[in-house]
Amino acid sequence: MSCKLNQYDIKEIIFRFAKAFNQERDFLNELDSKIGDGDHGITMSRGFNAVSNYIHKNPNLSISSILTNGGLRFNEETGSTIGILIFSAMKEAGKVVEEKDSIDLKDLKNMLLASIKAIQKRGKSSKGQKTILDTLIPVSEYLNDHINKKNESILIKEGIKVAFQAAESTKELESQIGRARWFKDRSIGAIDPGAYSGYLIIKIIGEYLIG
Repeated sequence: MSCKLNQYDIKEIIFRFAKAFNQERDFLNELDSKIGDGDHGITMSRGFNAVSNYIHKNPNLSISSILTNGGLRFNEETGSTIGILIFSAMKEAGKVVEEKDSIDLKDLKNMLLASIKAIQKRGKSSKGQKTILDTLIPVSEYLNDHINKKNESILIKEGIKVAFQAAESTKELESQIGRARWFKDRSIGAIDPGAYSGYLIIKIIGEYLIG
């Protein structure tokens, strides 16, 4: 297979984000209740619903504009820390593909790396602190190491597995960032909701590519 995504595909992926986070809202809230306010699922659902609604009303956006303007809508709707991080990630990902009408797997790899750097800068966080980065960074490292060595379909399937295993591994970590650090004594043994959201994002993109 040869991965090529255009404006239609990016919009469809965003719509799938909204659907998935609506479905997983309660589960994510449950995860968050163990180490935070218990509203992570609501925030992610509201945020991507806002992005989805914006895209429906503005059908002629470029790939870059879908991401940058969509991220802004996510942040405006949620008014939360994760909203700022998602906006920063989407904005920087959009900059990577500015002026492009279609993107390939190497573009996606570069967009993921730009998103990670934006989250690290804005959130002042790093791998190992029980955040979304604990999923995104292992996937980025995996893609960087294998993108020119494996069939794209196999690479994507294995990337999804890496994301799931990385999210699961946050059970072993102690919360160190944001409000979650207030609950660090009970955070060990619980999956980080942000890391699980990172897995869902990777999974949805990957399954769309394979499909």
